[in-house]
Amino acid sequence: MALKIEQITVRDSFLSLLKETFEGPSGTSSFYTNPKPDSGLLGTIERINAREASMILPSSEASIAAHVHHTLYYLQVSGARLLDEKRRVDWDLSWRIHEVDEGTWQAFKSQLREEYENYMSRLRDISFTSEQTATVSAALAHSAYHLGALKQLINQLE
Repeated sequence: MALKIEQITVRDSFLSLLKETFEGPSGTSSFYTNPKPDSGLLGTIERINAREASMILPSSEASIAAHVHHTLYYLQVSGARLLDEKRRVDWDLSWRIHEVDEGTWQAFKSQLREEYENYMSRLRDISFTSEQTATVSAALAHSAYHLGALKQLINQLE
């Protein structure tokens, strides 16, 4: 599909910011994360084991695993919305996970990476209507919030 220059700029900006949110910044500069390797959401959770991911820390009612599961669920819902797919959404369900074993934790991390990659692919194929632009804006803000929340929780582990 042919995009207007404004749509290309919006798309490329979202791709860059989502990449920083999930993978960390490219090079030595960043828009808002620590400009170190693996400072995005995926790198941040990679060094956490299932026992740590399952802990309920004093500053939160949700475990690290719950934040990751909720972020995964949100990306799935947002990705469906980009394609105008109707689905029943149960936000409470996305928070019910607290404790995970090592296999489940590894699966969550893998599924989050896969869903992020799928989401990025979708962004290359949509026309960035007003609704789609709002949907991606919300996904960026939501994911960046959870990156910050996860970093705060992980800091309490150290």
